[in-house]
Amino acid sequence: MKKTTLLYVDDEQGALETLKMGLEAKGYAVLTAASGPDALDLLKNQSPDIIVADLRMQPMNGFELYQAVKRDTKFARTPFLFLTAVDDFLAQKYGQTLGVDAYIVKPFDIDNLDSIIRRKLSKT
Repeated sequence: MKKTTLLYVDDEQGALETLKMGLEAKGYAVLTAASGPDALDLLKNQSPDIIVADLRMQPMNGFELYQAVKRDTKFARTPFLFLTAVDDFLAQKYGQTLGVDAYIVKPFDIDNLDSIIRRKLSKT
């Protein structure tokens, strides 16, 4: 059976490594990118089943990355989740307006994240 491939985008190296290990332990194949532009480059040759991104990144924030990804029809139906320390109602509401599939606030529980990912993937 093919592993579910997840792309995780975060400009904090420690967060990238920690989440990659945690999700690999849950059985995912995890691709990582340290910025929005890096993620967009990676998406030229990869088609992950789901994308998880931080919100506060440079030079492209998570909202901008989401919009750039969704402009590509290849990823129109790919679930996209925000995993961020930005615990802000207006940011969450803006994410919902854009159409993001979930907005998860750090710190988070890996089991909870896993169940959210599985639930989102079952709807695609």
